[in-house]
Amino acid sequence: MTREEMEKRIRTELNLPHFKAQIDDSLNYTEDDYQEFKRNLVNYYKDYVQDIDTDFQGGLDNR
Repeated sequence: MTREEMEKRIRTELNLPHFKAQIDDSLNYTEDDYQEFKRNLVNYYKDYVQDIDTDFQGGLDNR
C-alpha cells in the first residue's frame, strides 16, 4: 500500500481526520508494515500524550 493509503486507514481506524504521516512515499508497504506503524503510533500516544491532562491539572505555575 502507498503512504496515502496508510494515512487514510489510520485516519479511519483511529479517528484522526487530520493525520499526516512523515513516511517515505516512494515505498509500498505491506499489511505487516501498516500494523507495526499503527501499533507504534498507538503506543506513542499511550506513553506520551494520553496523560498530558494530568500533568497540567495544577497549572503551569506551581507556586
